[in-house]
Amino acid sequence: MIKQALTPRWLGFLALVLALVTAFVMLSAWQLNASISNRVYADPDKDRVRAYTEVMKANAPLIARESDTVVKATGSYVPGSSYLVANHYDGDQRGYWVVSQFVPEDGQQVELATSSATRSIAVARAWVATADDVPAEPVGKITVAGRVVPNEAPVRSNSLEGEGERVLGSVATAYLSNLWQVPLYSSILTAATEVPQGEELLLTDEGTIVADATIIGAHENVRPVKPHQVEDASFNWLNIFYSLEWIVFAGFALYLWWRMLKDSVEKQEDPAQYFEYDGEYFKDEESGRYYYWDPADQKYYFFDEVPGVTTSTSLGVSNPHYRA
Repeated sequence: MIKQALTPRWLGFLALVLALVTAFVMLSAWQLNASISNRVYADPDKDRVRAYTEVMKANAPLIARESDTVVKATGSYVPGSSYLVANHYDGDQRGYWVVSQFVPEDGQQVELATSSATRSIAVARAWVATADDVPAEPVGKITVAGRVVPNEAPVRSNSLEGEGERVLGSVATAYLSNLWQVPLYSSILTAATEVPQGEELLLTDEGTIVADATIIGAHENVRPVKPHQVEDASFNWLNIFYSLEWIVFAGFALYLWWRMLKDSVEKQEDPAQYFEYDGEYFKDEESGRYYYWDPADQKYYFFDEVPGVTTSTSLGVSNPHYRA
């Protein structure tokens, strides 16, 4: 079999099969990589406080790789601007986010139809257990720091009466922009800590917010909003299945080449397994191939030759018929 495999014909066939196998393995690797391409890991660099302008851009959505980055902004809350947003959790306790309009002191000035306004930030400045625990907005100049999280799609609250009580279904900046009548950045700043003018944020040596940092006016039922970085270490099992499929195809291509080579060798070494022929068999000692005499053509043919196509020696029974 090795001798047959080293002939130009079978080496060429093997080269074609190996090219296919290479392509199948590359496709398998691509699918395997795709199965983990959507994984998200915590990035320690995102925990270091930076200016909000590095992450929150005017008229642009929050870039996915910038989501959960900790930023700080200095400015003031607009009195009476707070809304409650239902169905937000602190640990396993369900409650509300208190979302307020925050005007940064270095905010972008936006020209409106009849006036100008400073682009504001929607700040989730506290988590409260009940709708009765809403704290008033801190007055004066405030520095707030926390993670930037993506904007939410507009969702109606559980009832129209709830909206009348300033309870919203989601933190949608487009909706809040209409309520406050000001332009907003299209992401949400969650307040992990606040300090009044004259005080510095409590940070570690690495520039991260200290674990016990809190907001102004915090107590048991009013807590800072401290979401963790979103992580996802899951697999896409459909892609893994496709990856295994390509490996199976690669293995089948190699098996097909081996099986065809094996059949070719067996046809030469034992033609009785493959051909119906009642005449005498002859063996060519030099090549090890069997041949027969075809009386119609008056020639000898090897069993793996096609009469009239391949050349042979001269002069002999009917053509052999391949067994089904």
